[in-house]
Amino acid sequence: MNQNNGKDNLTKKCDLHIHSAFSDSDATIEEIFKTARDRGLSAIAITDHDTVDGLIEAKKFSAVYGVELVEGIELSAQKDDVEVHILGYFLDSENAELKKELSDIYILRRERLIKMVDKLKLLGLRLNIEEIFEKTRNAIPTRLHLALYLIKKGYAKTIGQAFEKYLSPGKPGYISRFKYSIEEAIKLIKNYGGLSFLAHPNIIPDQSWIEEFVALGVDGLEVVYPRFSNAKILMYKNMADKFGILKSGGSDAHGSYRDFTKIGDITVPYEWLEAMKKKKGI
Repeated sequence: MNQNNGKDNLTKKCDLHIHSAFSDSDATIEEIFKTARDRGLSAIAITDHDTVDGLIEAKKFSAVYGVELVEGIELSAQKDDVEVHILGYFLDSENAELKKELSDIYILRRERLIKMVDKLKLLGLRLNIEEIFEKTRNAIPTRLHLALYLIKKGYAKTIGQAFEKYLSPGKPGYISRFKYSIEEAIKLIKNYGGLSFLAHPNIIPDQSWIEEFVALGVDGLEVVYPRFSNAKILMYKNMADKFGILKSGGSDAHGSYRDFTKIGDITVPYEWLEAMKKKKGI
């Protein structure tokens, strides 16, 4: 890298946690890249839940809009009955074995949503699973889709209320759905050429788990995230440096479904992406 490029990279910004309509957002891939360009981002990561289906389009629109694509995913895993999300970056998204693995998760997610709707119908809620699947179409079906449907049917006023009343652990409509342990999720990402990062570490109930995940081989930590205070960001930066792992962050944008954060509202320096590339040998 020449010196001028090095200086330019100091001002370049990335948003490395974005969801599309291929999972639980209503933003199309093209809309995401257009927004990223308009907001002056140099690179973004598409990190849909348990799917890489949107990355074919993402490669095309990355070239169209001149915004670098980091191919990603956000895998759901479990530790002690707690849901933990592991971000994967730089996976071989066209690998047939990976796609087969993820197609199994798609089936599990559909089955889970059917069972959740059945539980809610026993409470007297008038729900139709086919109406939900008509809305999700080929997207990965998630609890967020069910929350939006509950709002449409008048059983909740907001997404937060739908989760609090029906869809969170311990609530009447909740059913856990996990294919992977933390170790298995990390290994899957690694097996298909990716780097694994612990997403939004603030929500795990025991912060000592982070060191445990590092021992299992996690490559990095999401240290910048919506609603993180400066003190919390500094804490997670120091933690990443202490363990000698990489740093990432982003908006976790979900289009209009979660409008408290938009693409580019939360960014990280390009040098963090460079460090990830260096570890990957890119």
